Amino acid sequence: MHEALDLLARVPGVLAFLLALTIVAECCSAAGVFDDLARRLVTVGRGHVPATWLLFLLTTGVVTALLGLDTTAVLMTSAAIVVARRLRAPVAMFAFPTLWLANMASLWLPVSNLTNLLARGHLDTTSSLGFLALAWPVALTTTLVPLLCAAVIWRPAFRPFDGHDRPGRRSPCTTAPDDTSASAPLPQQRSARRSVAVITLLMCAAILVVEPWMTAGVAALCCVLALALLTPERLREITLPWRSLLITTALFVAVAVLHGSGALDPLVRTLDDAPAWALTLSGAGLANATNNLPAYLALEPAAHDATRVLALLIGVNVASGLTWWGSVATLLWRERLRREGVTVSWRRHLLLTGSTTFITTAAALAVLALTR
Repeated sequence: MHEALDLLARVPGVLAFLLALTIVAECCSAAGVFDDLARRLVTVGRGHVPATWLLFLLTTGVVTALLGLDTTAVLMTSAAIVVARRLRAPVAMFAFPTLWLANMASLWLPVSNLTNLLARGHLDTTSSLGFLALAWPVALTTTLVPLLCAAVIWRPAFRPFDGHDRPGRRSPCTTAPDDTSASAPLPQQRSARRSVAVITLLMCAAILVVEPWMTAGVAALCCVLALALLTPERLREITLPWRSLLITTALFVAVAVLHGSGALDPLVRTLDDAPAWALTLSGAGLANATNNLPAYLALEPAAHDATRVLALLIGVNVASGLTWWGSVATLLWRERLRREGVTVSWRRHLLLTGSTTFITTAAALAVLALTR
């Protein structure tokens, strides 16, 4: 019963952070921050596919770390499609790594994934910088390994289409169906975009030293005020995540009830004395069978120290993307692709994501064993 009450006590802060961060992301989308980011990355890359690809994915990793995997799944997936079409490159070579980094690069900070926020109470520190100090070797591994896997998989796509192109270079599309920059933005729109971008950057910096839900709450309020003053018509585009909040609350309550009733005690006792990698495998299996959030909550009592907490996070974060429902980010990613007319077959997803997940998980466990 004590564990159930402790779990429920953490609900308000997590839900407040989820609501505030979603509002910030919605404001960024309404202001066109990420569309502008996509265009700028193509410009900086000068039409060179390998350079633009690497620059885009490194940016994706940073967005995941600072703004959370769901923001990456929604906004960076849309940006990935914009960049790919502007370069006339395969959408898959940008879209799949975006999903992988959304799930796998979400070990850097507590704000990167809701499971990390929950895990802070089981670590030696509750600060974002303290979490980073513990998790960075594993987080660096789970960020770089998917990039290497993707580079190997799509290496042929870096070659030119014909002999008239220089190696690894595409001519950026001058016109495209998805080009939102056909007409120059109004001064108010540019001001709104810059204001929201600056507020978001300040939030990302402050969140390292201030309680995440408080920082995100202030940023959300400031972003809404900026849009209301500069482009009030854009406020209609902001939708609050009531469904996600209700589902997350229901998951908290359901797992708390299971813990309180003792239904999960046999599973926890089995894993109590098991090696850390057993927590990773159990977390991965349970996450892909249900979802990563209830999977973490169910197995959390078996994570007695920092090493075991990180091992569990590897399972429920890094290895949760095999099924569509393993993480909310995967569902959001798939839905965003559908809206843009891009379909992904289950077989291709399982092949590419499965192989990358296996390699990344194995590498993360090896680094965890060497550094803890």
